[in-house]
Amino acid sequence: MKEVLKKIAPALRRLGFRGSGQNYRKVVGDFVFVVNFQGSRAGDEFFVNLGAQPTFAPAEGNADLAELKEYECILRRRVGKAWPWQMDAGTLVEVETEIESAQATFFSHAQTLREALASDSIDILLRKFSAGTTEARASLHLARAATNLGLPAVARRLVERGLELAGEKATLLRADLQRVLHQSAEAAQQGVAPDGRSPPAPARG
Repeated sequence: MKEVLKKIAPALRRLGFRGSGQNYRKVVGDFVFVVNFQGSRAGDEFFVNLGAQPTFAPAEGNADLAELKEYECILRRRVGKAWPWQMDAGTLVEVETEIESAQATFFSHAQTLREALASDSIDILLRKFSAGTTEARASLHLARAATNLGLPAVARRLVERGLELAGEKATLLRADLQRVLHQSAEAAQQGVAPDGRSPPAPARG
């Protein structure tokens, strides 16, 4: 396992990632991007996972962004298939090429989140940004982001949709959604985002 990861690491560093072993990260603007290598249960294969975390929304479990893991990111996806630990030079090139292409596409898409929250419908937001989770939980993540960006009306609609999707048994998720609704209402009354910043000025047409 270690030998394969050592061979792949230089390709990740050329893309701007820093790290070692199974986790690599880089910061681009207001996003933290993560590449993770996860061994299979059988032990003879591994998966490549991508995570994207906006700094204007809390990660899962309020994780420290400096030590962020892929599973703590609010946007996630898997690259390709299961890859064998025992691989020849041709397969290694295939893995590197797949990672480079997938991370460029996925992370570029993630960076459209801020603009999308200000312009897209709730249905489109959930379709675009629910990778790696359920739409109900994505509603929570996106509502938190919208609240922090000074978009309380968007946050409220996302919470309402999340409550519809979550079902009555999802008590913890429903409580988190209601908490965001309360925070968003307070922010709207005060005219500031919960992080203390003034909401962004509306775009001029």
